[in-house]
Amino acid sequence: MDGITLAKICNRLCMERGISKAQFYSAIGITAPSFHGWTKGAKPQQKYIDAIETYFDIDLDLYEESEQREELREDLKTLLKSAKDLPPSSVYELIAEIHRRKEMGRGDAPD
Repeated sequence: MDGITLAKICNRLCMERGISKAQFYSAIGITAPSFHGWTKGAKPQQKYIDAIETYFDIDLDLYEESEQREELREDLKTLLKSAKDLPPSSVYELIAEIHRRKEMGRGDAPD
């Protein structure tokens, strides 16, 4: 798992559970500057990933997948709300573009 994603998850979990950053840093044995490095893209050591999973009693990979599914649900809701006002031909064009990009290996949304 990359540091940016891990830092976002940790921030969210601390906020949801009412845990201060100082408590969190102390519990997993990390310094504030090291954690800040994750937010800038530094790769966390496995010992910290393990400590975080133990501290929050979660599987980070499953948590990340769950978060991605929730983000996808929200994106789909937005897409469906927007699509209801579009003519069918525009919706079909959008679907075709998504399929083209998927086949090309890009998988990202159309511009």
